[in-house]
Amino acid sequence: MPSVVGCTLPWMALALMLGCAVAPARAPGQAPGPAASPADGASKTLVLGQQNVPKLLGMWEFSSTNGGGASLVEIHTTGLTTLDARGNPIGRLAVGIPSGDDGSLAFLPDGRVRTIWRLRPNVTWHDGAPFTADDVIFSPSVFAPTEIRPSNIGAMQYIERIEAIDPLTILITWKSTYYAALNLDHRGLWLFPKHILAEPLDGDKEAFLSHPYFTSGYVHLGPFRLVDWGLGQEMVFERYDGYFLGRPKVGRIIVKAVQDANTMLAYLRAGALDLAAEKALPINMSLDVRDEWQATRDGSVFQRPDNWLYVWMQFDPQFARHPEVGQDVRLRRGMYVATDRDAVRDFLMPGVPGASGDTFMNAGDPRAPIVGEPFAVYRYDPNRALQDLADGGWRRAADGRMLNAAGEPVQIELRSPPGPQTGAISLIAADWRRIGLDVTEFIPPPQISRDNELQAKFPGFELRGRGQNEGVFSSFDGREMSTAATRWLGANRSHYANPALDRLSDRLYT
Repeated sequence: MPSVVGCTLPWMALALMLGCAVAPARAPGQAPGPAASPADGASKTLVLGQQNVPKLLGMWEFSSTNGGGASLVEIHTTGLTTLDARGNPIGRLAVGIPSGDDGSLAFLPDGRVRTIWRLRPNVTWHDGAPFTADDVIFSPSVFAPTEIRPSNIGAMQYIERIEAIDPLTILITWKSTYYAALNLDHRGLWLFPKHILAEPLDGDKEAFLSHPYFTSGYVHLGPFRLVDWGLGQEMVFERYDGYFLGRPKVGRIIVKAVQDANTMLAYLRAGALDLAAEKALPINMSLDVRDEWQATRDGSVFQRPDNWLYVWMQFDPQFARHPEVGQDVRLRRGMYVATDRDAVRDFLMPGVPGASGDTFMNAGDPRAPIVGEPFAVYRYDPNRALQDLADGGWRRAADGRMLNAAGEPVQIELRSPPGPQTGAISLIAADWRRIGLDVTEFIPPPQISRDNELQAKFPGFELRGRGQNEGVFSSFDGREMSTAATRWLGANRSHYANPALDRLSDRLYT
C-alpha cells in the first residue's frame, strides 16, 4: 500500500431541529399556489447545506463523497436498492433482493451468476412517464462511450448483459460472482430515462453531457423533483406527489452550496440551514457544535464511521518531484514512521471512539478482526525514520536538512483538497520537518480540485479520504489509473501499479 498515514474518520451530519425550518420559497416566476393544509406538510421547506457545487446531476459528479453532496442524492435519485438503518441492502425500485430461495439468484456451472429483479409496478419518472425494464437495460449504454465514461462505473464492469423477461422483470447475467451483485443502488447502477436520453445518446457524444436533462431538465425517481437548477448553487426540489412509496411529508427542499465552512456553521446557528450534510464541515467544527448543542438542545449531530483518511504519493516518475520515493520502500516507510498518527487522530477526532490509524476497516464490520490491524507495526518513531531514510539514500546534513543522494535538499509538497481533513496537513508537515524535510503545504484552489488532469499530476503527497473496508482498493488498482488515455478519469491518481494486488482485489470482489 502506498499510504503514509491512515485513520478511519467518523463523518458528521448536523441538523437543527425541524422547528427552525425557514418559510417556503417559490421558484423564480412561479405564481403563488393555493394554500396548503399544514397537516400534509406542503408548507414545510427544509434548507440543506453542502460544500460542493455540482456542474450537473449524474454519476459523474457524485462518484466522490467529498463535500457532502453525495449523501443528499436520494432526495431526487434512487436505484434498484438502498440501505436500511443497519447498512443492509433492501429493495427500493425493486420489490426485494434476489434470493436462492425463490430461484431469483442462481449460480451457473461456468462460474457466472444470474439475478432476477422484479420492479415495483406503477413507478413513474418525475415527468410522469412510466419506469420499466427498458430503462434499466438502457442505462449502462450511457456509460459505454469513452467520451463520457465516468471515473467509477460501479457494478457495471462485472455485468455481462441485462435483458427483460417482461416490462417489470429484468435478468442480469454477471461475468462471475461479485460481492455487491445484490446492492444495485444509485451508485452501483445509476438509472436513466430512455425516453429522454436515447436520441441524444445516438448523437454527438462530446455534447451529450451538455443536454438540459443533466441540469435544468433533470428528472428521476426519487421523492423530490427538481424545479429550479440554480446553477448547482441553490437547487430547489418539490415533493413528487406520484412518488411510489407515497407522498413525501415535506413540501420543498432547497439544497444550498456553501463553500466556506465558517459561513455554513453561521447559517446553521442562525437557522438559515436546517441540516449540513456529512463531510460538509471540518470535524473539529462538528465536534464543537455537537458539544454546544448537547447543552442548548438547539440541534443534533449524528456520526457514523466512514472514510479512511490517508496520505498517498505520486508514483509516476514523469510527475513525481522525488521519483526515488516510489522506487524504494525504505523511503516510504521512513516517512510513515516519522508521522505521529495518534496526534493526527486526536486533533481531528478528540474523544471520538472507533477511529483507528492501524486499519482501514470499520470497527463495526464483522470482518474487521479477520483483516486485523496491518499498520500497527509501524509505530511513530523518528529515530527509526532517520535510519530508514538513510538506508534509502537520504541523509541528514549537519544543519539538520534532509539531503537526497545527489546532495540536494528534499523538498516535499503536501496537499489536501478543501474538506474536513484539511487541518491535519499542518501536523503531518510539522512531523516531517522535524526530521529535516522541507515541506510546503498546499490547498488547491477550486480550478485544480475540479480538473482531473491537474489532480492526476500532483508532484508529491496528498491527504485524502476514500471509503472504508474493500472500498479503498480502487485507489490502488493499476487498471484504474488516471491517464491521458482514460481522459484523466480513474480512482488511482497516484499511479500505483501492483499486478499482484490487482489479482487479490479481483479475488476479493468475486
